[in-house]
Amino acid sequence: MPFVHVYYPKSQWEEKELREVSEEIHKSLMIYFNIPTEDYFQLFSSYVLGQFYYHSNYLLEHKAKRTDRMILVSITCAPGRTAEQKTGLYQAIADAFKEYLNIPIENIFITLNETHRENWSFGQGKAQMISIKEEKNNESSY
Repeated sequence: MPFVHVYYPKSQWEEKELREVSEEIHKSLMIYFNIPTEDYFQLFSSYVLGQFYYHSNYLLEHKAKRTDRMILVSITCAPGRTAEQKTGLYQAIADAFKEYLNIPIENIFITLNETHRENWSFGQGKAQMISIKEEKNNESSY
């Protein structure tokens, strides 16, 4: 149930390249967060260069610096993943951007926003994740 929003500098990459990164992010979520294949919701939004403000080397090692090709990946998901799952996911996403878009990993900024399952609706005005959780609880009580 993760929702991924990727912010990237306008006119930097082709749609095909962004599609490949999207697919790699999804594969990483399947591996590290154990999500199903169909749980695929991502939005890519471009921003105009000069409208993303950041510190060039905050918390980076070895005097590395960010460039004007910064990318922000914001993932909203349910709570419950371990620190190991999260760090594995961060590394896999950074590696995908490096491989498919030739972006230095210093330029990949990732945030994870955890929100409870009852705060999701996948359409039809329903809270599908509550129903799924209740079904699993009923199955395990038999």
